[in-house]
Amino acid sequence: MRDNFLQLPSPMAERTLIWDVFDYILEADRRRMGRMKPIRTYRNPIFLAWEWAEAMEAGNFRSQRAFAKASGLSHARVSQVLGLLRLCPDARKALDDLGDPLYSRKVTERKLRPIVNLQKEKQALRLREMFGSPI
Repeated sequence: MRDNFLQLPSPMAERTLIWDVFDYILEADRRRMGRMKPIRTYRNPIFLAWEWAEAMEAGNFRSQRAFAKASGLSHARVSQVLGLLRLCPDARKALDDLGDPLYSRKVTERKLRPIVNLQKEKQALRLREMFGSPI
C-alpha cells in the first residue's frame, strides 16, 4: 500500500542541492577575487600635516613632543611632517589640488622636505619638476 503514495524528496535533500549551488557560485567568486589586486593608496603628506596640526590644537598639546608621545610616534617624525606646513601657499595649494589619497608615490614627505627651506620661486620650480606640470 505504501507504494501508492507520492514520495516527495526530503526537505534535507532539497536544502543540500541549494547549498551545493550556492557554494559553487561562491567558489567561482573567490577564484575571481583571488586574481584581483587591491589598489594601493598613499596619504597626501600635506593633508597628513594639516590633520596632525588640527589634532595638536584640539588636544591642547603643549608641544610636538607631547603630541608625538600621545600618538605613539617619534618626535622627529612629527616635526618632519608638520614642517611641510612651512611650504609657500602656492606649493601647499598645488599639493592640496592633488587630493587625498594618492595612487602613486609621486609626492612623498621625504621628497618635499628639502624643498621647505627654499625660496618661494625655487619651491615652485622644484614642484614643477616633481609633477611634470606647472603649479
